[in-house]
Amino acid sequence: MQAIIPLIERRRITYGLSAQADVSAHNVRHDREFGSSFTVWRGSEVAGEVTLHVPGMHNVYNSLAAIAVGFELEVPFEKIAEALASFAGAHRRFQLKGEVDGVMVIDDYGHHPTEIRATLAAAKIGSGGRRTVVLFQPHRYSRTHDLMGEFARSFNNADTLLVTDIYAASEEPIEGVTAEALTEAIARYGHKDAHYIGDLENAAKLLQERAHPGDMVITLGAGTVSRVGDQIVELLRGKGDARTG
Repeated sequence: MQAIIPLIERRRITYGLSAQADVSAHNVRHDREFGSSFTVWRGSEVAGEVTLHVPGMHNVYNSLAAIAVGFELEVPFEKIAEALASFAGAHRRFQLKGEVDGVMVIDDYGHHPTEIRATLAAAKIGSGGRRTVVLFQPHRYSRTHDLMGEFARSFNNADTLLVTDIYAASEEPIEGVTAEALTEAIARYGHKDAHYIGDLENAAKLLQERAHPGDMVITLGAGTVSRVGDQIVELLRGKGDARTG
């Protein structure tokens, strides 16, 4: 990105973690509640502190973009910081579905390698050392085919990975492009605990069997995988009821 700066002829505003950025974040701190706080500089001047209640470095960058726009519109920094602190996240973006018996269940729309890496990095930073058990439903045969190598390198922050059949989204199957082949590729790239589990209907029960107190379960994908988060929460609640009954 820095290489294109000399080619830009119109006025530009940069943001990031570098002190050379027009709007920059310093002293970024992450906490166990899946948020972060940092000091905002505008050029060489300290503007103030920002607290976010959404996880991950990608959201730090997103907030810096919003701050830069706010500065351009001459919005007072205090108003910008207040608005950012009140943002609780978008639907299906690291959405907490529930926590039962110490098992936290998160649902996320991430279905592209870049999104998946950002989500799992956020989980690693903010989980407080929780083991992550990830359920991934690949979305579209064409995307899986075109990005197979990138997908294979995107799950290193998942301690355990379960991969369901591909959600077709109206596409016809492509010969050789299967969730089983993807899982094998993930394992070839070094993942030590990746498993193909077939139909999504098997997923909730398998997650219940693998999840232990202190774990974080994350369901990932743009298809029907979102319903599994609620299912695993209900199964865990039923398990707890059975123990106390």
